Formats: sequence, structure tokens, C-alpha cells
Amino acid sequence: MGTKGKVILMEIERLLAVGDIHGAWDKFKSMYDKVKFNPKKDRMIFLGDYLDRGDNPVAVMDFILEHKDTMGMKFLKGNHEQMFWEGYYSLPEESKSKWVKSAREIWFDNGGRITVEKIRESGRMNELNRDWIRFIEKLPLCAEMTVAGKTFWFMHADCEPRLPLVEQIPHDLLWGRSLAKYPESNQGETVIVIGHTPVQYLGYEVKPQWLNNGRVVLMDTGSSTHADGRVSCADLLSGEIYQSD
Repeated sequence: MGTKGKVILMEIERLLAVGDIHGAWDKFKSMYDKVKFNPKKDRMIFLGDYLDRGDNPVAVMDFILEHKDTMGMKFLKGNHEQMFWEGYYSLPEESKSKWVKSAREIWFDNGGRITVEKIRESGRMNELNRDWIRFIEKLPLCAEMTVAGKTFWFMHADCEPRLPLVEQIPHDLLWGRSLAKYPESNQGETVIVIGHTPVQYLGYEVKPQWLNNGRVVLMDTGSSTHADGRVSCADLLSGEIYQSD
């Protein structure tokens, strides 16, 4: 399923979660500069959905590919990474009838078209596509970390809190919205950190939300889906929030 083993971290100062970026490079850079990430003292987990909808996906790709092996950073797969992969390998003629869309058409309808256009305009289409596909294929779907006795689960979209991570359904991890809508379903002590569902859709203020007494943390603040959207990062240990201007 692309999961990784449990990581126990005893001596870090910040456990940072980064919400959906969606090709909004200027917003991401504004947020990232405020964080002042220190690989010796911090852990930063990116929750996926790096591209699509935003107008500068290539700069986001370059940053992530440059930092994919940076100490203290961890990148997870989102549904838009999955759509990129499926769209890349699907042929337009895959669509069998006007009633059935190909994977590429579905991706384009969900913001992939501008990503393809900007990659083509960069003049590095073959290189970027090759490197991004390789990156996607190595991304885990979820992660577990324990800091000072508290356990955190990270995934892009959703999970079943009563099941171990290794038993989660991949489609839920990438596409589900149950926890965002019903955070009270997590009755355990594990803190579950997710993106995917913009807080604006649920009527919340445009900042990361700690729900159900902090058992569920929503990190998607609508970077490219809402006029007031931001790219957000939160320190899960202190509650400090860093956001784009």
C-alpha cells in the first residue's frame, strides 16, 4: 500500500504538517519562508496534492524534486499525484464512449490541464514528466510518527480510525472525506492529520482546524480552490500556524 513503518521521534522542536499546495508556488513560498525550516530540529510532513489548478506547478515541482531527500522532510501521495500518474499512462482513445471518461480526461477536469500546459511551456517536458513520475511511484500513502509519547497519523484524505494503518483502504487514504465531515468518528488517542477537504467547504475559518478535541487536524485551506485560499503549515506540538500572505 506504500506505507512506512512507525517512526519514534524523541528530540525535535517542531512537527510540521503542510497542507495542499496545488501549484500555488507564490503562496507556498510565502508560507515556507515564514516557517524557517531547520532539518536538525524539525520534521515536516507534506500531505500531498502538490500540483493542479494553480498557475505555477513547475516551480513547485522543482522545489519538491530538489528537497525529496532532504533530512527531516517527508512527502506523501495525494489524489492529484495519483491522477497525474494515471493520466500520464492513459491514452486519449482509452475513452470507450462519450459516457466514459479516460483517466486523462478526469485529471484534466480536476485541474490537470494547466499543469500539462505549464510543463510544456517550460521546455523541459520530458525531463519533468520522467522525474515526477519516478517521484510519485515512490511516495507512501500514509505515515505514523510518535513524539514525546503522542502518536500522529498522516495521510492525504481520510482513514478508518479503528483500523491499523496497514489495513487502510488506499482509495480512502487518497479520496475519502469521512473524517473531515465526521471528526468525532476518531475516538482514539491518535491524532489524525489530513488535507484534501478545504476547510472553507465545511464552513470553517481559513486556517488549519483542530477538531474533536484535537484528534483530527484539517490542513487544506483551499490554496487554489477559493479566492481566499492559502497554503498552510501547522506545528502540531505547539499549535503555531504559518500561512501564505
